[in-house]
Amino acid sequence: MSAVVIGGGVIGSSIAYQLAKRGAPVTLLEAREVACAASGASAGGVRQQGRDPRELPIALRAIAMWPGLREELDADLEYYQQGHLTVVADEARLPWLEARVAEQRAAGLDVFMLYGDDLREVAPGLADTMLAGAYCPTDGHAQPITTTKAFARAAVRNGATLYEHTPVTGLVIDGGKVRGVETPRGIVGADAVVVAAGAWSPQIAALAGLTLPIEVAAPQMMLTTPLPHALDPVVGCVGVLLSLKQLRYGNYLIGGGWPASVYMQREQPIGMNRAESMRGSAAASSSVWPILRQTRVLRAWAGLEAVAADEVPILGAVPGIDGLYLATGFSGHGFALAPYIGVLLADLITTGGTAIPLDSLAITRFANAGPA
Repeated sequence: MSAVVIGGGVIGSSIAYQLAKRGAPVTLLEAREVACAASGASAGGVRQQGRDPRELPIALRAIAMWPGLREELDADLEYYQQGHLTVVADEARLPWLEARVAEQRAAGLDVFMLYGDDLREVAPGLADTMLAGAYCPTDGHAQPITTTKAFARAAVRNGATLYEHTPVTGLVIDGGKVRGVETPRGIVGADAVVVAAGAWSPQIAALAGLTLPIEVAAPQMMLTTPLPHALDPVVGCVGVLLSLKQLRYGNYLIGGGWPASVYMQREQPIGMNRAESMRGSAAASSSVWPILRQTRVLRAWAGLEAVAADEVPILGAVPGIDGLYLATGFSGHGFALAPYIGVLLADLITTGGTAIPLDSLAITRFANAGPA
């Protein structure tokens, strides 16, 4: 079973790696360079907490894989399993957070509420206004670019072929069956084709007459100047656009979904920094973690992200086109899932089945998706 994986982000690279491990002839195609789009601009969170119930089973299995990835991929991924803390400052929102924790515990996640001194022990630099927090100790964060490139290198070590600067210009489909893809290098034949092209997935899918319910967003990211180490877990806040983590050398990485500007019509589509989002992100993050007022922004950027209509990934086979598969629409929270997404898609392609059902994540959940 030969395969082509379209997209050299962390999802596509993980799928290519798992296929190569299974002995499948696989070609990984990237229009620019590995990790140049969403994976290169990711916040790097590795969390189970706060997941949609449809993707929580994937997250639980993916996070179980993360501690062994350094040895498996032979790379320092800057992975730290030091927890994820979602705090709340608004007393009216506290019951909602407590109920969410109860739901996630019932689903098998090790997450619990922290109050008072227990909250400050986990994150002593929190603003005094923070009342409580939901804490999952097995969550963490990693370096997205390093991780993505490590998956791609591991795929090649296991026999995959990687072509960068190789856009897909057509899909070869004959009699309802995928036969390969067209590229400037010529046709790359394959029995299976995986569309894992992030923000470019709708364009690729359209080559097969499919309409994907995906919009493109560009989350605003900022990196501060370094400070002495003070924060272990990743911090979010109910009602606040925030994902905050302190990195290895003391810099704080600030994300959370503040929107940058999207320019898809350019010859080279980009996300561009937006001043008002940078100001909003700075104000929001320092209201939760006040010491950030002692830093300044060292770098700001935005990467293009594929956001599904219901903000949950689109995974699995495309009905009516034998051999065509989707792994896209991760909506800003696919990085953590990548190790197990690779397993799922590789199993589906090589055996026809998966260890957990993908029906709730299939393209068929959208009434208007499918052939244009």
